Amino acid sequence: MPSQDVIDGLRGSIDFYRWCNLVIARPWPHYTPENMTARTKAQANAFAYLHSQTNSLPANVVESWKWLASQSNLTWRDWMTRAYLGGTFVAPGQPPL
Repeated sequence: MPSQDVIDGLRGSIDFYRWCNLVIARPWPHYTPENMTARTKAQANAFAYLHSQTNSLPANVVESWKWLASQSNLTWRDWMTRAYLGGTFVAPGQPPL
């Protein structure tokens, strides 16, 4: 792998990673929103709104999500996103719905 300074300097144009003991350099992936369906665009708006609100959540709310995340293999934002989008799974240690 090149040095971290080289990797940081090329961020946004070249992506470096390891695969099967090989160092791979590829063009940085580009997001192409023009290929999105109407349904995907609607969901993208929901994600954008949700993530714009995470910085304004009260500390006790964030701590609750972090506690839930500590009981599973998900992050607190994963749990919050699932709850917001209506796809919450059963919390750890709770009976099925």
